Amino acid sequence: MTTEYRPATYANILDQMLARGLTPGHGGHLEGTEADVSRALARLQASCFSFSAAEVAQNLGMDKAQPIVRDAVRGIGRYRGNEMRLEVERRGLPLDVAHMLDYWDYSGGSGVVGTDFHRSPHYCSHDVLGCSYADQLRRLCPKPLAVLMCEEVHLAVAREFNPAIDVWYPAILTRGQAKCIFRFSMPMEAAERAAVKAQERSDAARDAGHPLQGEREAVETDAAAAYRGLARLHVIFYHHVANELLRALGEDQTEDILRRAMRKWGAWRGEVMAADHRKRGWALNLETFITYSDDPAAGDAWVAENVILTPSEHTKDVSLSPYSTWLDKLGTGRFALALFEEALPAQAQAYSPAISLTIPELMERGDSVSRFCYKMGS
Repeated sequence: MTTEYRPATYANILDQMLARGLTPGHGGHLEGTEADVSRALARLQASCFSFSAAEVAQNLGMDKAQPIVRDAVRGIGRYRGNEMRLEVERRGLPLDVAHMLDYWDYSGGSGVVGTDFHRSPHYCSHDVLGCSYADQLRRLCPKPLAVLMCEEVHLAVAREFNPAIDVWYPAILTRGQAKCIFRFSMPMEAAERAAVKAQERSDAARDAGHPLQGEREAVETDAAAAYRGLARLHVIFYHHVANELLRALGEDQTEDILRRAMRKWGAWRGEVMAADHRKRGWALNLETFITYSDDPAAGDAWVAENVILTPSEHTKDVSLSPYSTWLDKLGTGRFALALFEEALPAQAQAYSPAISLTIPELMERGDSVSRFCYKMGS
């Protein structure tokens, strides 16, 4: 039996958070649960990709945009599939369908409702009845690029994990169909060979005095872990889009496209928040904007210090952020700046023209902290 799917809109996510009586956490933002954070960040990640892809198409035309976005999506999948493969190999486990799905790099808590059938080492059928990513892609991304994302990324993950694994999509939500149907499969003989190779790796490691870990223990995913995991995915998506633009267009045109896309993404976020808050009868002041942000707090996933929050002023020093960690690890460099310098001021201005944001220090510029200084004028 599957749970009822609720689209991952800002209003839906906020309604669920308010119903649980959540209180402000780091930086004054509402402190989310694992489900809140997963759905909120999936919404942000998919909408960020959508605005980026749409800006590429608007500037270059769809014919030129499609191969760039396709290569970016495949790069995203290859990176993720390689990371998953390395973890499974380190544990001495088979590179088969079952272990690929067991060690997939995000959980269903990210707003995906579906069911598994006939799961085995060589085959799995997975029906997705609702998806937070598809919600945003269908709403915000040009359809050819939205479908391309769904068709390419899972296949790239699987092929990088093990070239013998194939993915078939009889139906996909972004095509306008009622659900996604995924069929992950590999020849039975290939699954058997993967089991033999895994045993050989384990035996060799044991003989060398370094036994492998084997299956990981099941752990409860909390809000902080969910936030870190999805922030990682967000950066991987953004980085590979930037990387393919750089390869195709060069530095200046890439930065220009990304900055315009991030301004539009930020403005959309602010407009959605403002419209929702007006319906609730809330004052559009700075305290409301920060407290009910579309990017909730999540334990120690990110750490804010020296926080001031009033209806007219908000400052904070962010000394730890999974975004900064992954942007640095991937080497996104100057192209990371648009995520902060363009998106955040645009979001504040779209929420209320009286709100301004300056960022005198930013970890992505090489500073030790990121300092955000919001002011609300008359």
